[in-house]
Amino acid sequence: MKKIIVFFLPLLIILSCETNPPTDPNKKSVKTGEVLIEINLNKGTQNSYQKTVLLEDFANVSCVPCVTSNRILESLEKYSYTSNKLKIIKFATNFPSPVDPFYLTAKPFCDYRMTFYNIMFAPTIIVDGLIRPTPSDSNQIKSAINQKLDAQSNFLIELTQQKVNNGLFIKLNILSNNIDTTFLGNYVLRTAIVEKEIVFSSPPGSSGELKFFDVLRVLFPNNQGISLKNLLGTRIFSYPETIDSSWNIDKLKAISFIQNNSTREVIQTSNN
Repeated sequence: MKKIIVFFLPLLIILSCETNPPTDPNKKSVKTGEVLIEINLNKGTQNSYQKTVLLEDFANVSCVPCVTSNRILESLEKYSYTSNKLKIIKFATNFPSPVDPFYLTAKPFCDYRMTFYNIMFAPTIIVDGLIRPTPSDSNQIKSAINQKLDAQSNFLIELTQQKVNNGLFIKLNILSNNIDTTFLGNYVLRTAIVEKEIVFSSPPGSSGELKFFDVLRVLFPNNQGISLKNLLGTRIFSYPETIDSSWNIDKLKAISFIQNNSTREVIQTSNN
């Protein structure tokens, strides 16, 4: 009897908590609201542009060390870097707990990014696709961010978003000092929708953490992204019935980034 109680207790705790995302992977989610993305890619007038850094955080609600990294990232975002300097996307892992609610609701995207970077441990932090600072060392993380901020980019991504009914309209104005299709073909564009803050009334995992930030909800257009050479001029993409009814639409934030899929380097991130 004791073995049965020990085995099922963590799962019962997770499934009984109040949470924004559904915790049952078999539960039918209710999708409402369209996401409309307008992309304008044109030749810019500058030779280079100031970087906005992308930090990808791989974590799990039952990962105790993730509590420390979660607090560090919260502090960096609130007190150390403005939004035009740093963007954070939190991808949930399926370890140590395979029933992390954030993982269950974004499984295809989280699985892809974990494979893309060969993620073996939680937490893992990756800065601009290349640098992996120690997740518990705030100085190392700052150093990695500052190193990338000192660089320049061939691209500028200006992003605006607005809520329309139950959906989002996202407008991207992308400028590049080189719009030759051979050059652009090296890069892909992805747009992530994250929920800026999610607060639980009881812990969703064994780490005891109640508050989570910048949690990935969906990645557009798909895991592979769109080659920039196919985006010259103006393109409009429509994704109907995308916003889940359990998400807080007022806390959804779009983050777009350009990445070299071969080298993994993130070349530029939206500066909104």
